[in-house]
Amino acid sequence: MGRFTDSLLGRLRKPSKPEADAKGDPLDKVLDVAKKRWRRADEYDRQNRADAYEDLDFLETPGAQWTEEAKQMRDGRPCLEFNRLPTTIAQITGDIRQMRPAIKVVPVDSRGDPETAEVIAGMVRYVENRSDAPSAYFAAADQQVGAGIGHWKVITEYGSDTTFEQEIRIVGVPDGVGVRWDPDAVLPTREDAKFCFVPVDMSRDVYEETYPDHPAAEIGDTDLTRAGMAEWAGADMVRIAEYYTKTPVEKTLALMPDGEIIDLTDEAADDHAEKLALIETARAEGARVRVEKRPGHRVERYVISANAVLDGPTEIPGRFIPVVPVVGVEMTIGKRRARRGVVRFAKDAQRAYNYARSTQTEVVALQPKSPFLGTDKMFKGYEHIWDTANTENHPYLPYNVDPSSPMARPERSTPPVASAGLAELTREAAEDMKAVTGVYDASLGARSNETSGKAIQARQREGDVGSFVYIVNFSRSIRHTGAIVTGMIPHVYDTARTLRIVGEDGKVDLVQINQVGGLAEDDQPLDKIQNDVTVGAYDVAMEMGPSYTTRREAALDGMVTLIQAAPQLAPVVLDLFAKAQDWPMADKIAKRIRTMLPPQIQAQEAQESGEPPPPPMPPSPQEQAAMQAQERQQQIEAGRQQLDMEKLGVEREKLQADVLKIQAEIEKAHIDAQARIMEANRPQAPGMEGSAPATDPRLDAIGAAVAQLSEVVSLILEEMAPAAPPPEPPAEPEAPFLALPTDLIEAPPGAFSFDPGALGAAPAEMMGQPA
Repeated sequence: MGRFTDSLLGRLRKPSKPEADAKGDPLDKVLDVAKKRWRRADEYDRQNRADAYEDLDFLETPGAQWTEEAKQMRDGRPCLEFNRLPTTIAQITGDIRQMRPAIKVVPVDSRGDPETAEVIAGMVRYVENRSDAPSAYFAAADQQVGAGIGHWKVITEYGSDTTFEQEIRIVGVPDGVGVRWDPDAVLPTREDAKFCFVPVDMSRDVYEETYPDHPAAEIGDTDLTRAGMAEWAGADMVRIAEYYTKTPVEKTLALMPDGEIIDLTDEAADDHAEKLALIETARAEGARVRVEKRPGHRVERYVISANAVLDGPTEIPGRFIPVVPVVGVEMTIGKRRARRGVVRFAKDAQRAYNYARSTQTEVVALQPKSPFLGTDKMFKGYEHIWDTANTENHPYLPYNVDPSSPMARPERSTPPVASAGLAELTREAAEDMKAVTGVYDASLGARSNETSGKAIQARQREGDVGSFVYIVNFSRSIRHTGAIVTGMIPHVYDTARTLRIVGEDGKVDLVQINQVGGLAEDDQPLDKIQNDVTVGAYDVAMEMGPSYTTRREAALDGMVTLIQAAPQLAPVVLDLFAKAQDWPMADKIAKRIRTMLPPQIQAQEAQESGEPPPPPMPPSPQEQAAMQAQERQQQIEAGRQQLDMEKLGVEREKLQADVLKIQAEIEKAHIDAQARIMEANRPQAPGMEGSAPATDPRLDAIGAAVAQLSEVVSLILEEMAPAAPPPEPPAEPEAPFLALPTDLIEAPPGAFSFDPGALGAAPAEMMGQPA
């Protein structure tokens, strides 16, 4: 290799300053940095975590909606809970479940291919499908709406115990509130963070079985207390954490003449000699190769405990920390970052509602029944009956007449009346909860003054606007997940294999990636890698709106309206109408209907789907009968034309025979004329000199008649000739036209004469005329 390659290889082998400083340092250096980062992140977000845990307790823990002070003040009185918040949160998370954004992949450089981008998008959906990603998404969404934040993460794993091929999986983070991020990260997705902690609590027994070489920290360790990690060691619990780091590195990239980008950063790579040889060869051929340094990042994962690094470092493919936060409502107040969900501001309204309903229940339901009023003499002797008058159904209630009041009898007192103030307090507390959360009765499906289903749905969508911030943040996190998976795909799926990708409509299809194929050209293999996901740069775009199911319903309604407005379009869109249905075997019905479409539409559908064009449809019985009738009509017309041609041929032959007959008569007349001329030129007998032969007037008449007849015959033959006669075999030669002799001598006076020009021949030169 040349001087350029040697110098470049020398620069690659020279370690950078951070690597040189870290070389030889033990893992306890990593642990010390991790403890400092943990303390800083834990203190920065401590208030938000405490409020979030309190919100979740208020939402899900029975009895948590009454404070201890309130319970002590009521001293045994009813403390009822009428929890209305789960329904409100379910309304928002239900919208999220229905409006999950779709991930789309687009190429962003010259080596990116639109078809490969579609394949990568299908691979992202394949990863989601194999991971059961919606369970992780929606568990995080429940924490997002309830507590203000939730998390999931992207990991790599082997496809099975007997394979070397890795797969990408999306998994949930059970304690999404406890994730600690770099306090300096400002983006909502935290993609600019330099570190992240995902803590996991496990029992001491499980920890000792999993990591027998690393004893767990003891309770009361002063070092842990100083580091802010006292909660990492409990009586029967040990905390470990996944520790992700994002370290800046300087990358060396080479841009080849064909657009290929070669990464020359890792000096330990075995294929650097081959890469440098390619660069040297390109330079020797006079091509320009750009070799430049670019800032980049290296993402690594550790598993740490309070006193040891349990696993790592493991390099994570891609350029993002594979942990995805989904945030509720977040606001920066000075140097503090406040975060909340739906529960935070609805607590007081829920407590007021619980208090009003508990007091109302106490006044009405727990108050004794109305007693009977009367004198002692009235009940004397019947005490055992009146004592059970409010608990038993006696057929009659006997009493004594009091002489002092002979007209009086026992009567009930006025029953207890519900407090109007408590009822009003209950209604106001319920309205306050709706106002705070932004979810009203119409959004929950309650009946209002709407009369049609579309009007109710429009009212519900209008009510969803107040909680749309959660849907937007959720879709942003989904987009970031797509970017993480797209960045991992070239490194994980870097071999030729066959995958089951998932289409946008949920259908599974087989696709081959990184397959080498091509055609031979001049005995040289022309290699072409099909669906090469390892080259090119791709980005993720989001499609906001309803899910595929909701869009299918909207499309179905639109097609129904279109068919009603234009029934003539039904035959050409009936297959799409059937495909949009939710019936069993709707796809098969659509395929069968498609076979009845016009051929041009079938060919267009086949071209768009990459299938071979369909074979032509056999004609129907009606079409076959029509074709046969048309063929018979054509045969009749052809026979009629042939008969007419034969008749014309007979007429022509007859006319030609008449012409020949006339020519024979003319020839005979010509011979007679010659004979007479010769007779006239013969030497005269004595006594007859000086006398000229008499002129025969019939000769002129015959010549004129023959000329006129020739013109008429020519016109008739032209009319009888077809405009475009079909090619026929050569006919037998006709009888030659008898030409009149042109060497006539001048006829003597009174002799018979004939003009050959009447039949189209050049007139003969008469004797005595100049040539």
